Amino acid sequence: MSAQNQPRQNALGTQIGLLLGADGVTGRRSGVGRVTLEMARTLRDPARHVDMALLIGDSVAPPDLLDRATESTTTPSGPLRAVLARARAVASRSATVVALHGWRLRRRLDYAARDMARRIGGGIVYHESNMIARPFDGATVVMVHDLSWRAHPALHAPEKVSWIERRLPATLRQATRFVSVSDFTARTMVTELGIDRARIDVVSPGVSPMFRPMDARDAAPVLARHRLADRSYVLAVSTIEPRKNFDRLLAAHARLPQALRARTPLVIAGGRGWGRALDDDLAARAQRDGSLRLLGHVPDAELVALYARAAVVAYPSLYEGFGLPVVEAMACGTPVVTSGSTALRDTAGDAALLVDPLDTDAIAVALRRALEDDELAVALRARGLAHAARFTWDRTATGMIESWRTALAA
Repeated sequence: MSAQNQPRQNALGTQIGLLLGADGVTGRRSGVGRVTLEMARTLRDPARHVDMALLIGDSVAPPDLLDRATESTTTPSGPLRAVLARARAVASRSATVVALHGWRLRRRLDYAARDMARRIGGGIVYHESNMIARPFDGATVVMVHDLSWRAHPALHAPEKVSWIERRLPATLRQATRFVSVSDFTARTMVTELGIDRARIDVVSPGVSPMFRPMDARDAAPVLARHRLADRSYVLAVSTIEPRKNFDRLLAAHARLPQALRARTPLVIAGGRGWGRALDDDLAARAQRDGSLRLLGHVPDAELVALYARAAVVAYPSLYEGFGLPVVEAMACGTPVVTSGSTALRDTAGDAALLVDPLDTDAIAVALRRALEDDELAVALRARGLAHAARFTWDRTATGMIESWRTALAA
């Protein structure tokens, strides 16, 4: 091999070529899209020696697309929309057409891998960020965020569950290794999917440096835009769907003393997802009297200010594989009330008030404590900042690279 074509070396090993499944980095980003975008941005650091191409839909795109990865507040896109769109498209096709599409996609990815291998002289790995892999003949690492569709299928769109279950066996056969976002999800992958634990690497997401404490003056324009008073609202951040438990959160908020509820409305930043949530009489009355505010999807630039100047962030989700909003809120120095179940117990550690997400009274008690006990709020802010500092994208990228190297060596 000529010197020009020899694999480049670095502290992490041989140069790696990466085909990164990147659906959801543009448009209205959900949690998976945000994780993928931050990971891709971190990997662009030349010191990491990762040559990367982005897989978006059926296309192979250069990494400079990340520089144009704008976020829309009105166009519903991201992983779930992509899944549902694919499900509807596949349902309308014959088996022959579906097989032909898979064959063409496999050829496209294999060609991209060969071209990258010639360019860098190193190994090529395909990393799928959202569980269901595209067909590929080389090393494949599949990232699993959660298995909520198995634990609570009624909390997901039926076509989404059906699409996943149809595609999952092929993904399990194709995957060289798996990445889980938490120990909880790794254990669930073993019990639910029968994956050997030795094939799973646990690599948690990081928190973007943009999520940080912000003083009232800097946050004032965002709060004014949404007609919010500083430190005078309970914030929840998520797509509005049944799994996020917003109906119980609203019911808990409604049980606060009237004066407290009036001065600290429940504010939800997130677009509408699948299923029924916050569409009953209680939600309608709360919106009329101002104790419930629905902001819709909010871009990250505004989300930082909303997190940082909230009195408390509430995240009593029924099921999470990790729970990124919990550590984002902590990084902004805001007290957190979250579920003490699934992965959230580990994600929050001892830096949040943990509640049973099925116990409305317990959620109400925790909210009131966080809102009225100033000493507790100060302690939670300090513990949260220290806890969130552990979750960096540098650490995430290093863990991913180690997983890819292991897959390439298999």
